[in-house]
Amino acid sequence: MYKFVKKILLCTCLASAVIMGGCSEVEEEIPETAAETTVTERPYPVTAGSLIFNEQPDSVGSLSPAITEIICQLGFGDKIIGRSSYCDYPEDVENKISLGSAANPDVEAIIAANPQLLISHSPIAKKDITRIENAGTRVLIISAPNSVEELYACYRDIAGVFGGRLDSEEKASEALKPLFSALFEAQGAVESFVYIMSPDLAAASNSTFAGSFFSSFGTNAAGDSEDISLTEEELLELDPQWLILPHSVSEEVLPSGLEAVENGRIITLDEEMLERIERPTSRLEKVVYDILEQIKADGANEEDDGSGDSSEDTYEG
Repeated sequence: MYKFVKKILLCTCLASAVIMGGCSEVEEEIPETAAETTVTERPYPVTAGSLIFNEQPDSVGSLSPAITEIICQLGFGDKIIGRSSYCDYPEDVENKISLGSAANPDVEAIIAANPQLLISHSPIAKKDITRIENAGTRVLIISAPNSVEELYACYRDIAGVFGGRLDSEEKASEALKPLFSALFEAQGAVESFVYIMSPDLAAASNSTFAGSFFSSFGTNAAGDSEDISLTEEELLELDPQWLILPHSVSEEVLPSGLEAVENGRIITLDEEMLERIERPTSRLEKVVYDILEQIKADGANEEDDGSGDSSEDTYEG
């Protein structure tokens, strides 16, 4: 994760430097024969998911709130003519036609709207895809990301579909630069953590987006397993320095004896933070800084009560 974020930030800075310093006083004559044989690189075709695009789609319906937001952020919001019933950001997308959801698409509304492309993170029933495609709309499923790296790939693919492949990586890097900068600052903020997602002690491993995202702050003690449901004994054995809890999970479900509980090192996720993690886009930047503020507050509290050196636990931004 650290190397990926550092690489993207470096690439973004280099791209900006090239743009700003592209003009030079040095002029070099290009041989006429070389100029005549120069091959112009074309922005299309572009491959995304299982589809090949030979040109930019004129219109799109989105059945994913995150994808709707990404399309708008990349500057292609004018292509959206329909959205899912859950799409609410940016606010003006609520003025678009509602097309249902991936789980329950309003096929009649989709056919009536007739977008050139229908796009979703979640699978759509085969029978519905068949009807939609038979009516002339292509259907693109872009898998929901399970890591920050995959979130970047999602941005890059959408930028490629709507703007061509030549600058798709640059557009993705620029859109995610604030988030990458925040994640870079978060490196090493904690020693270890476990994100408890539910009262039955289900934990987010690194194979989930949440687990991978939080690993930017420190070591995810839950590891890389695909499905982790911890017993009290297993959680006590892991004994992470910090615990991350959604606001709906009470500390009362946690076993006594955990270092994080005894030291008050619990990060609480409110509804807005949870939604941004479940629908990841560049707006996760705010979640990163909200978490860092909670970590800093813990360090300040330790200094106030004279409990000793809290340098390991205090984020210095």
